[in-house]
Amino acid sequence: MAGSGVLYVTLAPKGTPGQDAIEAVAKILKKDVFAARVLLNSKIPKVAGYYPDTQTAESIAEGLRSLGYLVIVCHDSELRQRSPGRFRAHTLQLGERDVSFRDKGVQTRTIGEGSLFLILRGTIRIHTEKQVDVSATAQNSGKSIMPGSINLPATLMTGIPIMKKTKEKPKVESVQYTEFVRLYDRMSPEPIVEILQSSFDYSSLGDKKALSSSQNLNIIITELKTRFPQAILDSRLTERFRADVPFATPGDEVEINSRLIYLHHRAGSDPSAPA
Repeated sequence: MAGSGVLYVTLAPKGTPGQDAIEAVAKILKKDVFAARVLLNSKIPKVAGYYPDTQTAESIAEGLRSLGYLVIVCHDSELRQRSPGRFRAHTLQLGERDVSFRDKGVQTRTIGEGSLFLILRGTIRIHTEKQVDVSATAQNSGKSIMPGSINLPATLMTGIPIMKKTKEKPKVESVQYTEFVRLYDRMSPEPIVEILQSSFDYSSLGDKKALSSSQNLNIIITELKTRFPQAILDSRLTERFRADVPFATPGDEVEINSRLIYLHHRAGSDPSAPA
């Protein structure tokens, strides 16, 4: 069972693997050739295996690195951890060399010149609940009536149970997919700013505002790249990928894969950076 002490060996695939590479990886991981081929053909960094101690994990990692792969060893808790106070932007203000964001409250966050490392674009599933008014009577619909909904005077007069017309408010759950943009510095795998396509106020773009939210998201990314040309733009999570972490829920997948992509970009751009 995976716990906080479990160590993951994660690997970033590179191009189309040859048969020799597939067989070599399969031997190191003690997996069959089919599993190694699936791993090496992934479009994003993946968990190659998980191990109970550092010595075993590092030994596996070194074997994979000897084949030229970018490999990171990380704890289970590092991939699942998420800050409860994530900053979700609602508006922005474009400066000449910086960008300031404001949430729906009073919090602001400014990304200064040279401090943006990664722009990660993807798609996320959002669960929403809303109450729907449903007018019903027991006589007409046969549906259950909320307690206390009997019309007592009318019932006493007629001798027949008469129900009051009531408004029930059942909760209806819906799932929708929306794009996001997450902005990272080099310090943490937790984004410093998150933008959701479905809830951002694009009027803050002023004259640059387009007709559709998708176009506006493209504009925001273009403005960011103009001010932070060194920042990496990664849009791979616009596709859906399973997270190869034990007991990961569908809601965990984007979070885990976001962290894996961030960690591998950071290690790839600076091999001395901590994993």
